[in-house]
Amino acid sequence: MMPDGNEPGRASDACGRGRSTRAPALACALGMLLATWASTGCAPVAARSRPLHPLALREDDDRAPASARAARPGLLDDAVPDDDADDVRARIAAAAAAAIGERPLVVGGRRYRFDCSGVAAAIYARAGVPLLDDGRVPDTKALFAWVQKNGSLRRQNPLPGDLVFFDDTWDENGNGRVDDPLSHVGIVERALEDGTVVFVQRAGGRVIRSRLNLARPHARVDERGQSLNHWLRAAHGARPAKTTGELFVAYGTLALTPQGTRAGVLARR
Repeated sequence: MMPDGNEPGRASDACGRGRSTRAPALACALGMLLATWASTGCAPVAARSRPLHPLALREDDDRAPASARAARPGLLDDAVPDDDADDVRARIAAAAAAAIGERPLVVGGRRYRFDCSGVAAAIYARAGVPLLDDGRVPDTKALFAWVQKNGSLRRQNPLPGDLVFFDDTWDENGNGRVDDPLSHVGIVERALEDGTVVFVQRAGGRVIRSRLNLARPHARVDERGQSLNHWLRAAHGARPAKTTGELFVAYGTLALTPQGTRAGVLARR
């Protein structure tokens, strides 16, 4: 089994493969760990207008800031699709695991864009489930909007093969502020008994395996030294580094048929 990306107590390749982050290397680990997000994370291929965050408006519609992930928790409490497609979702999760370390990602002769949403689209395509009807490679916001319309968005009960969305992972709009909603996406591989979710993402120029734990979003490891959350945004100036659990938005599930085609949403609680 491939190891998780950015193991606790180890620096990323930018700081030297397998180097300890203790003592003088600590600054390097915090400053360089996933620092490549700023230039190679989920940067769009070309500039694009950014739609309003689906969670940015409170119920009184007063244009709340993008940090409103918790402002309307009920919005991300959809039912789980009841579509008898567990085998298809297992195939998506297996395709995600198989993509770890792979570059470029080529499916059916098509080379997919090597950013987070391009990698997600390639993994789904490899599992026989195209993400969008017109065949274009979507960005993270388009994926979120599409799942919002055609599937289930939740903050709990992830399924293998789910999309997993994050906010504020890098300065997408280049204004130096933490106001970049829906800036990253990965794919759930599996959930562990302690609630930690193992997912696959493109980060730092590689496809890697990472973890998140919403019960302890600020903790990197548990008392036994087992990984709970990985770093997802590097420290910058006075702003601390942030973990996967801290920047998590939602799990997204598409309703599928047992044959792997998308279905109407049939829900179960």
